[in-house]
Amino acid sequence: MTRITPVTDLRRGSAPAAEAYLKAVGNRVRQERQRLGLSRRALAETSGVSERYLAELERGAGNASLLVLRKVAQALRLRVEHLTSEPQDDDGHTIAAE
Repeated sequence: MTRITPVTDLRRGSAPAAEAYLKAVGNRVRQERQRLGLSRRALAETSGVSERYLAELERGAGNASLLVLRKVAQALRLRVEHLTSEPQDDDGHTIAAE
């Protein structure tokens, strides 16, 4: 069973930490899309999220809503948690973004 740590409150965190988190989520979206052999256009059509928005999401630009992430995760056949969870060490502690 995967342990999921609640997402850090980015409003209280530093700007670099928030930026790193958004980029990490975007990288996961890109990696999963590529793993399935999908173009950004194909993912846009499947998810109902515009290709331009997906490009911004993959770059870590902006702040995607939970509903958009849900659409993308469903199109990638994943749980939202797979895209948004923070890495953990063997003891279940969140590993700080660099």
